[in-house]
Amino acid sequence: MTIKDELETVPGGYSRIDPWVISQDSDAEIEFLSRAFGARERGARILNEDGTIAHAEVEVAGAVVMLFDRQAGWPSLPSHLRIYVEDAQETVEKAVACGARLVTRPTALAFGEIAARVRDPQGHLWWIFQRLEEISPEEMGRRFAESSYQEAMAYVQESLAEELASGNR
Repeated sequence: MTIKDELETVPGGYSRIDPWVISQDSDAEIEFLSRAFGARERGARILNEDGTIAHAEVEVAGAVVMLFDRQAGWPSLPSHLRIYVEDAQETVEKAVACGARLVTRPTALAFGEIAARVRDPQGHLWWIFQRLEEISPEEMGRRFAESSYQEAMAYVQESLAEELASGNR
């Protein structure tokens, strides 16, 4: 048996896909994630010679988010991240109180979830979801035909299109 045969495909504490978030100020991003979403920093930070963050990790909502600071000459790369929460309205209010900007107000959608969006102080767009109920395909089809759910979906789509077209970060 080789060493590779003994290794798990994914190391403990990680998932098959873990996001990297590149920020102008990862320290400020970690502070925002801690205050807005209850994130906890994991392990030791690795710093570059100039003191910027070369690698840091936080655990938030059962997932690992890895972060590092954008370096001079690199483009701004705002991330789009989805987080499931117990109470979307409360989470949006907390994120806004921590410096985020509301993009999409909490909106009940046909598939049994509330969706909202905020742009955090570092420019990352957080898609905040709250599950309300499990919906059968038949019920979802019926709901998608209702004008109230069509209007809700149109608002959610339009608010995103406006945000992305505006170039706001």
